[in-house]
Amino acid sequence: MDLSALAQQANLPQDPAQLRAAAAQMQNMFAAQGDSPVNWDMAEDIARRTAAGQAGIPGTPEPAGTPGDPAPTDAATSELRQAAQVARLWLDPVISVDVPSTELAVYSRGTWLARTLPRWKPIVEPVAKYMAGAIGEAISAQLGQMGEFGGADMPIPGGDPAAMMERIGGTMFGVQFGHAIGSLAREAAGTTDLGLPLGRDGEPALVAANVEDLISAHSLDPGAARIFLAAREIAHTALFASTPWLGKALFSAIEDFSRGITLDLDALDEMVRDLDLSDPEAMQARRPEEMFVFTRRASQERALEELATTLALIEAWVDHVTTKALDGKLPELEAMREVLRRRRASGGPAEQMLSKTVGIELRPRRVREALAWWESVLDTEGEAGREAKWDHPDLLPTPEVLSGRPQAPQPAASQTEVEDLADVALPEDFDAELEKLLSGDGQERAPREDEQGGLHGSGTAHDDNDENREDREDDEDDEEGGSSSPGGADGR
Repeated sequence: MDLSALAQQANLPQDPAQLRAAAAQMQNMFAAQGDSPVNWDMAEDIARRTAAGQAGIPGTPEPAGTPGDPAPTDAATSELRQAAQVARLWLDPVISVDVPSTELAVYSRGTWLARTLPRWKPIVEPVAKYMAGAIGEAISAQLGQMGEFGGADMPIPGGDPAAMMERIGGTMFGVQFGHAIGSLAREAAGTTDLGLPLGRDGEPALVAANVEDLISAHSLDPGAARIFLAAREIAHTALFASTPWLGKALFSAIEDFSRGITLDLDALDEMVRDLDLSDPEAMQARRPEEMFVFTRRASQERALEELATTLALIEAWVDHVTTKALDGKLPELEAMREVLRRRRASGGPAEQMLSKTVGIELRPRRVREALAWWESVLDTEGEAGREAKWDHPDLLPTPEVLSGRPQAPQPAASQTEVEDLADVALPEDFDAELEKLLSGDGQERAPREDEQGGLHGSGTAHDDNDENREDREDDEDDEEGGSSSPGGADGR
């Protein structure tokens, strides 16, 4: 491979020593990735820098919020923990699951990142694995055997185009997810904002700097907003702690969504044709999620519907119980609920990226439908019946139920059914009619069943039975004597 010619075309330095050093650095980067489908070393580095508000990726917006990553002050920690104590007291009477007694953890953005990263890995890796495999297979199919790339100047990791592209994909996903998770560290108020159990088991937590940014950005009452956000975090934690299958079901749905993913080769061809190697700035400005377009199969769409429905049910349940607990106690409760609804509807760049790649998406309409369903369950079955819906996934409504007219099972008959039953009249002499039935009186007029399972009305049943009996006798004669003629009968 003529590295000098390639470098000249890409407007890069043409010194062979520098080019070999760059190739060695790339190989080291690939080797550091190991067998993981994501280059987590790169992802963690980018996530930390993004969370701290440092240099980001070209083409991405500047980080918003408080500059840097300030550590929670003692005063901020005390205020949030006092708010959590009040939220526990108000939540306890309105839910039938145990409210976690673990003290609220107060995080910096970097701590949020460190605590949630172990949970992000099993979420992200299945998606990256299938995407990287799809890229490798598609590139191999398009380019065929590329044996000429195996020269000594720039050996390809893995020895074949598919392995090379899978590693490049792992690096790309490391950049992509690192930036997204780091951006979320600057936006998330707690560890359950996305409806996933990202924090430690049974431990509610809030990010002090992000809570204060949310309060100042929307001019909310500080004390009320802290109690509101603490109540939501504690309600999420209580739900996941009391429903062990729920977190596993969410992660399984994400993997089902990513399984069988395919690369859109037409979009890839168009991207390659439009790529100008002589313009490095334009290449750097191209966002990673724009480089490859993946298609969804019917099975993936079903998994996505299941995931969206479960996330909507979680969000709606938390909104439902926290509203019941805080209604009449907090000022501006509806205003704070509206702020979160608008954040769900718009979503930041990080949430949009996760929606496209991992399938994590809160659909406002589905959340509204789920909220109406939880309200109807509470009206008909009470708090214990509402919480019992989480005992098994089969007890929760399907996407079809939520998208229709949501209503809980009705234990009592409707008014129309009651009126219809009231119009049913019994015989005047009920005892006499019952006596006739038991004694067999009028049996000859009762409908009878024929050999084919049909019913014959009164007056014809006897004749029909006689005809059927004669037919059966004729059939028996045929089987025994071989003929129904008089001679055959005389012989018997």
